Amino acid sequence: MKIEMIGYNDTKAIGLYSIIKITPFVFSSFFISIIISIPAFIFKIYDLLFVFLLPLFLIFIMVMQYLINITNKNFLKDKRIKHKIVLEDGILYKDEKEIKSIANIRLYKFKKFLFLELKNSYYRIMNKDFIQGTRDDFLSQIKFYPRHHITFKLPPKSDEEITEIMFNKINLSNVEQLYYSKDKKHIIYIYKNEIGSFSIGNEKLFIAHDEERYYSGKYGWWEPNYENSFTSYFGTIEEALNDIKNQINDFIKLK
Repeated sequence: MKIEMIGYNDTKAIGLYSIIKITPFVFSSFFISIIISIPAFIFKIYDLLFVFLLPLFLIFIMVMQYLINITNKNFLKDKRIKHKIVLEDGILYKDEKEIKSIANIRLYKFKKFLFLELKNSYYRIMNKDFIQGTRDDFLSQIKFYPRHHITFKLPPKSDEEITEIMFNKINLSNVEQLYYSKDKKHIIYIYKNEIGSFSIGNEKLFIAHDEERYYSGKYGWWEPNYENSFTSYFGTIEEALNDIKNQINDFIKLK
């Protein structure tokens, strides 16, 4: 199922973010104030009741900060505030780019909108701004955890389908040459390292079990293969290639 929506990273979103983050402190301070008020009334130490000024002050700060944020539009001038967000096959995309920091995603539910928090940004999604699918469709694809953390449900797929998905997600940036096994579950590649020489990467595909998929929100991942060790640094691509020539005899060159 593909669900498409519009998310706004505007002044209202910034104001809402401030409220969401301050609200737990307001409730905590009210709770502490109530606890302190009990001995204040028992022993008639009414000066202790001034502790109620703390939550009231926090509420005042929260309201003022929200009003300032929604009225000050200058700091968002020339910045994009409207973004397309898509959920497809358990993967979240923002402006056609996959959101990979799954552990940092949080979702807050309100009556007329949703508030989506990513690692470095946040968006308000109005109920009417679902282009494909609905709010309920979106929520039905989510697993909720404490403190508003979420993961997305993954539709069932065969190992062959997962292998194809993971193979197509291989990051080829900085990769000079890449070779893969016929079953696409093993890759060996030469890449340019930070000091300008060449190194070798050797990875195998790990396909997650059902329980691992449930908690990680991932079909699988590429992890280092320690069965074969290679020299870390080479002066040229040819030197690196010569070091792995026996391992890639039956491999196919991708790049």
